[in-house]
Amino acid sequence: MGTFNADTDRIISYSVEIINLARQLKYYNNDINNVSLAGCMGGPYGLALQSSIRRAANSVLVEAARMETMGKALRTIAEKYRATEKANSGILNQAGSTRGTDKRNPVEKIIDWFRHKEPDTYDTTTLEQEKAADAAMKRRLWEVLQDEKYSPEHWDKASVEERQQILQDYVDEVIAIYGLQDVDRRIRWDNEATYTDSSITWGYYDHDDHSITLNERALTDSVSSWDSYDLLETVSHELRHAYQHEAVDHPTDYMVTAETIAEWDYNIDHYIRPEVNYDGYRDQTIEVDARDFQINRDSY
Repeated sequence: MGTFNADTDRIISYSVEIINLARQLKYYNNDINNVSLAGCMGGPYGLALQSSIRRAANSVLVEAARMETMGKALRTIAEKYRATEKANSGILNQAGSTRGTDKRNPVEKIIDWFRHKEPDTYDTTTLEQEKAADAAMKRRLWEVLQDEKYSPEHWDKASVEERQQILQDYVDEVIAIYGLQDVDRRIRWDNEATYTDSSITWGYYDHDDHSITLNERALTDSVSSWDSYDLLETVSHELRHAYQHEAVDHPTDYMVTAETIAEWDYNIDHYIRPEVNYDGYRDQTIEVDARDFQINRDSY
């Protein structure tokens, strides 16, 4: 999960350096104004040179003022952050969503913000951070499923319409846990998806319109030994595919390494359909990863 830790001591240290540098520039401005151009100050050329020097000196002074203002602003930000953190018992250091792979320090972020520099060039998530984010998401999925409304007993007593609402509520929960931004929260239902004694299509994710579709016929338990309750696992599986696509499209928004993103990107472009090669379909990277997120109430 993403963590925002501001090193206030470092920010204040940097702000002091910026302020000191600004003051040095002011001293240089004074030196420039005091430059003696003996022997070449008379006449039109001398006057033009003096005018150029004054303009340069003024430019240095303006830049120094900007730097000093930024330095003071950084120090104020750090002090305000420190006070807020103390008042809220460190709440700003708690893990948030999966967003936040940008590992620049706070000063670099602020400077790049001033420069209007896009953060997509930063991709510094480590394998340890990726694993920690995945583990946190799995744990949160399991915790949500402990709610009585997601229990097998409640599911068994629910009508088809009630089961649809249970699944819709779970979709909302999973989207929040994964930190997905562009996914359509509304479940689409397919009443023509495969549902036979030997084969079933539980659902699928369509990245073209960022939607999740579930097999409407699978809401009942009328065919073979399929357990309709498994649709909950289908939700976490298919939305994990949404997570994979989003990470490829927006790599700095998710706790995923560059290596994993490259692997997912290649797999998405060379996806193996189950009807073409079932073993290849099962063994490909994004399917293995998505199955790993089919969390149930007995996962821990």
